[in-house]
Amino acid sequence: MTGGDGFIGQHLVELLLGRGYEVTATMLGEAPAQGTLSPAARAAAEWKRLDVRDADAVASVVDATRPCRIFHLAGFSSGAEASTRSRDALAVNGAGTLSLVEAAARAPADVQAVVVAGSADAYGRGGDGPLGERTPLRPVSVYGATKAAQDVLARGAGAALGVRVVVARIFPLAGPGQGPAFVLPSFCRRALAIRQGTAEPRLAVGNLDVARDFTDVRDGVRALADIAGLDGTPHMAYNVCSGVATKIRRLLEWVLERAEIQPEVVRDPALLRTGEPEIVVGDPARLRAATGWRAERDLRACACATMDWFARSGAA
Repeated sequence: MTGGDGFIGQHLVELLLGRGYEVTATMLGEAPAQGTLSPAARAAAEWKRLDVRDADAVASVVDATRPCRIFHLAGFSSGAEASTRSRDALAVNGAGTLSLVEAAARAPADVQAVVVAGSADAYGRGGDGPLGERTPLRPVSVYGATKAAQDVLARGAGAALGVRVVVARIFPLAGPGQGPAFVLPSFCRRALAIRQGTAEPRLAVGNLDVARDFTDVRDGVRALADIAGLDGTPHMAYNVCSGVATKIRRLLEWVLERAEIQPEVVRDPALLRTGEPEIVVGDPARLRAATGWRAERDLRACACATMDWFARSGAA
């Protein structure tokens, strides 16, 4: 697994170990980042340093670990960071993914599947109604463009090299361990600061009336594990989503209720995004038909668990 120390990666490491798998996870730094991993899971997984931009290093890790399945999670996950480091984002999300598929093709042991963590941002604004996998990829951001490139490169290279590649087009995931660059943890971090008295009881927000298809990250990693076990058509894409859109306003309400505070909430024009669609929702029918997966965790409970994690971890 690449990116095993990230938000999604730590939850997936925990899940796979719980299912009895041996897990080798890569990280960019010296040690797994502090997050949601239990001490037992941190110790049970084998950790290796890896920068996926180094094709030789990627091949070396694949050769040494002889994986039966690869989960490719390493990459830029923040749209804001990708917009300011566009060439790095393309090198990681695009070329890094291509190097991994090429390494899997040359691996001494048979790699049964490479599951690539793609993004619904590759769809761009989409069209009317739920976005299905047949919706054209028309990204409207640097991040979305790099994820669309990753999607096409991974499946195309897999088909050409005989590697079973599957792309999970992930709609927004949320839950404990997510960084404050994302909307739910941003609300949690600032609400906790207000509750602790280290910030004024005033919360600046963007457009709270847009709705997005959020899924608890623990449901999300279960979908990735299910996708890896499919024996069906290779080089497919599967939406990982709940099929239900939730307004940002609801996330904020749940966080403030959990924090037991009532700050002044003000709209900040600097936080508004020009031209963003009012609603983005995915269609999980293909994934459901193939695996029986569905989002099971309550989103309100997810918001509360995220708030509690911030309070426990001191991540604010």
